[in-house]
Amino acid sequence: MRRGSFGVLAGVLVATAFVAGVPGSEGTAPEEELHVVGEAIYAADVDDAQYAGATVPRDDTSCSDSSYALKTWKVAGTLNWLYNGDGVPPAVASTALGAITASGDTVAKGANRCGLPASFTTVYKYAGTTTAKPQVASDLTCTGNDNKSVTGWGSLPPKVLAYTCTYFNSKGVVIATDLLIDNVAYTWFTTKPATCSGQLYDLETTMTHERLHTAGLAHVDQTRNAAQTMTPASAPCDTSRRLLGAGDYAGLKAAGTQ
Repeated sequence: MRRGSFGVLAGVLVATAFVAGVPGSEGTAPEEELHVVGEAIYAADVDDAQYAGATVPRDDTSCSDSSYALKTWKVAGTLNWLYNGDGVPPAVASTALGAITASGDTVAKGANRCGLPASFTTVYKYAGTTTAKPQVASDLTCTGNDNKSVTGWGSLPPKVLAYTCTYFNSKGVVIATDLLIDNVAYTWFTTKPATCSGQLYDLETTMTHERLHTAGLAHVDQTRNAAQTMTPASAPCDTSRRLLGAGDYAGLKAAGTQ
């Protein structure tokens, strides 16, 4: 693996590296080169102007706002993923896998809040548990491609709820994706408590956002596009973005995932 880089771009933490072929290969043809990019979702728990629009606006624009932004990759066909439950918070230990699986199905099918056909043909297939770790370091470094797509738990920097490293080839097709969910700074739920308050975040909303990164969507504007799932930050107790907005849906169509 060549040395990667880490930095901040337009409010989004980005880790980038380039991998020639499969690990340990030599003389790999250029067309087999793999790339990896990391993307986060942030916690809107700070007094910061960039998160001012983290809550859904009074006039809900979920279905009237068709804004989206694309990356350079997409999921084609079936993406098999594995789950490592080591470190899962006790409060969601029995329900986390179901919420994560539901979010993948949402993105794969295009399930949305707007009555649009949920007929996309990609598949995010849960392929069982694993002892392998997501190859995401606590400093947001994508640490290598083992050709496994692993979702699991660990420590992330302040404000980061979850982080996804997506590997794709020179044709822009996703090969593998690793997702790390914070289990230190934030508290999670899968069923919203009747008296939700404080720094309590919806796991399914967070995972839908991260699976959209894997699908090739980038962040949209936090304030102008406040009702879309692909805003950079999520507010505590918010479950409104579990399903796609019109912009998220349009982005998946534009990425060619249907």
